[in-house]
Amino acid sequence: MKNIKWFIPFVAIIAIMIAISCGDDENPAGPGDNPTASTLSATSGTTNTVFASWSACPDNDFSEYNLYRSATSGISGNPPSTPIRTSSNVSDTTFSDTGLSWGETYYYAVQTKNTGSNTAWSNEVQVVIADSGSSSGYLTCYDIQGQAASSPYDDQIVSVTGIVTTGGDELYSTTGAYAFISDAGGGPWSGLILYGDSVAALVRGDSITISGTVDEFYGLTELTFPTDVQVISTGHTLPDAIELTTAQACEEQYESVVISVTDAIVLVANANSYEIDDGSGSCHMGTRGSITEPSVSDTVDVTGPLFYEYDEWRIQPRDNNDITIHGGGGGNVYTCYEIQGQQETSPFNGQTVSVTGIVTADPDDYTAVSSSTYGALADAGGGPWSGLLMYGDDLAGLVRGDSVTVTGVVDEYFGVTELKYPISYVVHSSGHSLPAPEQMITGDLATAVTPEQWESVFVTVTDLDVTQIGLPYYTWAIDDGSGECYAGTMGDFTYVPAVGDTISSFTGLLWYSRDNYKIEPRDDSDIII
Repeated sequence: MKNIKWFIPFVAIIAIMIAISCGDDENPAGPGDNPTASTLSATSGTTNTVFASWSACPDNDFSEYNLYRSATSGISGNPPSTPIRTSSNVSDTTFSDTGLSWGETYYYAVQTKNTGSNTAWSNEVQVVIADSGSSSGYLTCYDIQGQAASSPYDDQIVSVTGIVTTGGDELYSTTGAYAFISDAGGGPWSGLILYGDSVAALVRGDSITISGTVDEFYGLTELTFPTDVQVISTGHTLPDAIELTTAQACEEQYESVVISVTDAIVLVANANSYEIDDGSGSCHMGTRGSITEPSVSDTVDVTGPLFYEYDEWRIQPRDNNDITIHGGGGGNVYTCYEIQGQQETSPFNGQTVSVTGIVTADPDDYTAVSSSTYGALADAGGGPWSGLLMYGDDLAGLVRGDSVTVTGVVDEYFGVTELKYPISYVVHSSGHSLPAPEQMITGDLATAVTPEQWESVFVTVTDLDVTQIGLPYYTWAIDDGSGECYAGTMGDFTYVPAVGDTISSFTGLLWYSRDNYKIEPRDDSDIII
């Protein structure tokens, strides 16, 4: 009997240990949960073969992979009766599908199954096999790009197969025609530009084989002066444009690949390009396509092949279907820089105007001293003369990061340029990163220096001390060793300054009031002790 009493709690302890060892951290997919879906990529090789690879399932209850191939899309909704590959090895994530028919289009998808017989599908990939049985074979765009800035086939004559993503007459050129091709599966390194008169007649959706010389032309991998251009079939679906940030649109792996960016603001208009930024970092948009061009401060969505020229990465929209202009600039709409006029008094003083910019301070930011409603706008590119103070009762609803056009009266109110009593505003898009505050020293923001160009611009000063408090008009003084400047108390912050306090970083709108410039922080996040 003693042995039985001892054995029962021992079994219970073992059961508890087993239960603990099978917790969520060890087994992310519990009973009834679908497994983690794989991400599939597939490309055609130099013969009638497709190379497929997919991401491994991280779940401990993994059971098997089933790779399916079909002649029609929509595999997950109607899978073939038998997979072309089944594997219960979680690390077995590649397969070569051989003996395929020349000139045919195939679709692939991976089904992942767990021990509970739950399943999850990967993305579906389309692959086109070139219509050629030549023993020499054809390279892919991925092969030519070589996953490097310079192609491993530079200065060699090669034969390539792909789908035309940009026709030979779609991008303006004063010399030969440009066309772009892509591997049918898309993805990074999947594009290639073709240059020469022989590609002028190519149109989007053509499946082609082509021979030419690989050339690194000022940093752009090209297939130049192609010969033996063969259109195998037409009307193919193009790979989906890869959605990127503007900062990512400056990466080599997307050269000649059709990409897209959204909610980017036009910062600068150049002779043959526009600098655009969605808040992540800028890239450029080219003008070789037949498009309606935007204006500075417009918000745009852009799609097109990524082109490299004149030391710039340029997305080249092919036609107006590739660009959506949400407005914000152009016509009688002005930037903050234009309203400020690079002088103390705005050239638009007393006029009703429409101004576009990014909201850097919204109506909830400056309410501690005045019952009036304030806000601030900035040109997306920042810099001197790039800010504008707004004042009135019709700013409710604006939030930081909004790209807007605001209509109101320009007024020089005791020396500060304001957009007063807004009549209306339009929010074009939201969630934009704010222009980075200008890094300054306190001595350059003192009233005696007259820092007019930074009026209504956000500035940051660092490593400073509180030198005075209780000054007139709710102000106090700070100094980083270069000279005192004033700080204000209109923002919604809880910090109470005391003489001798050390502040690591202090950010705010440079405000002009009562004959003095002062830095007005918005909230506690602008004051780092």
